[in-house]
Amino acid sequence: MIKFMILLQSVSLLFSGLFTTQQSYNYSYWGEIASAESMHLLRAIDNSNITDINDVRNPVVLGDLRDAFVYKDFIYVSDATANKVYVFNNEFKYVKSFPEDGDELGKLNTPNGVYVFNDLLYVADYNNNRVAIFDINTNQLVNEVKNPNDIIFETVDFKPLRVAVDRTGRINVIAYNIFEGVMEFDTDGQFNRFFGTNTIKFNFIEALIYKFATKEQREKMALNLQSSFISLDIDKEGYIYTASKTEFWEPVKRLNFKGKNVLENKGLVPVVGDSVTQEQDTRVEVGPSQIIDVAVHESMQRYSILDQNRGRIFTYDKEGNLLYISGGKGTLQDQLSSPTSLTYFNEYIIVTDSTSKSIKIYEPVQFAKLVNKAIAEYTAMDYAAARDTWAEVLKLNSNYFLAYAGIGRAQLREGNYEDAMKNFELGYDYYNYSKAFEQYRNDQLAAFLPYVLIVGLGAVGFVIFKSIKQAVKREGED
Repeated sequence: MIKFMILLQSVSLLFSGLFTTQQSYNYSYWGEIASAESMHLLRAIDNSNITDINDVRNPVVLGDLRDAFVYKDFIYVSDATANKVYVFNNEFKYVKSFPEDGDELGKLNTPNGVYVFNDLLYVADYNNNRVAIFDINTNQLVNEVKNPNDIIFETVDFKPLRVAVDRTGRINVIAYNIFEGVMEFDTDGQFNRFFGTNTIKFNFIEALIYKFATKEQREKMALNLQSSFISLDIDKEGYIYTASKTEFWEPVKRLNFKGKNVLENKGLVPVVGDSVTQEQDTRVEVGPSQIIDVAVHESMQRYSILDQNRGRIFTYDKEGNLLYISGGKGTLQDQLSSPTSLTYFNEYIIVTDSTSKSIKIYEPVQFAKLVNKAIAEYTAMDYAAARDTWAEVLKLNSNYFLAYAGIGRAQLREGNYEDAMKNFELGYDYYNYSKAFEQYRNDQLAAFLPYVLIVGLGAVGFVIFKSIKQAVKREGED
């Protein structure tokens, strides 16, 4: 009910002049905007300042940047204009490109997604209808994935958009105009299956039409209404996170091996980007968020999603609680014009932008660093440290209700149920409040039960004694 109220509530403040589009914010319990600085631009790499490892200026010309991936402190970025994948070191200096000049077999045509696993670079080579695989040490093309053995591709070209490889070496691909889900290939590049198809959702009118439609009409409706994935990432446990630009109710999924969505959505607002939007406004982009990318932090305790519509980055914990929001659309250096991808680089978030032809590196400010630290400490079962860190968060933002809930969780683990209840109430965490209350009630019963039993037994003994005394008295009188 709370989530429903938040979704329906109109928050005009979001789009008023009080907040610029690049300013960070979050949603309060009632769906209102609560401003809190979370990330700032550390550096922007573009054609005005790019250098190589020898400090030579403009070693390459950045163009239509499509995707980025971090592997062993190197950043791999695809450029659809130059048909290259650029490599930068941890100081954000240009190192080399794939393919090398003169490598005809490795020549790319509109590269999109990039991924590196076991020293192999996988490139979604869009207009070459393949996934090109390079050895990052020799820089040579060593394999390619193409011509999937499925009836669908008798009439549709295989045009990969994104690629990711799980810990077993299975290759997962999202392809253009494919609505059957994520494509899985084995380690040899042979097509295995589709999985994780998006569920078709009808409104009332569409459901009514569908009920009375013919089989052919139903198939056509399903094709028109079904949304496809646009991006993906894989965590250390092999779960696949997907993003759907046109799926408004569940734009982000966490798929297990069976293709079932197991993403936790326990936050006060759903994992949809902006939960409150306007349909008419001349100052900002209107309508719901369009989620075009998702990236999982190596700790697996948080993940971030990228909204193309308003250029915003939303970061959630693994339970689906919205931690903070940053970014914004615009032409200023710290803003995003046409964001295309995001990825984690330790604690940094790297975003590629196709219009500004830039790579932007965002760094969490002290507030966000403390939030991330508290979550990590709690996960490591260092509850006392987590409690203290959440207290530091409240010093920076006393309205951050997740900090109260975080303190309550630590206190719950420590057995301090009464104080945990107070903080859960302040943090609007009524699920854990009920757990703390149950434990508190049990403790109170355990504390007072011996006294209750003593009083009860004493009362019973007194009644028995009095009854015996009266019985003896009656016998004496007889």
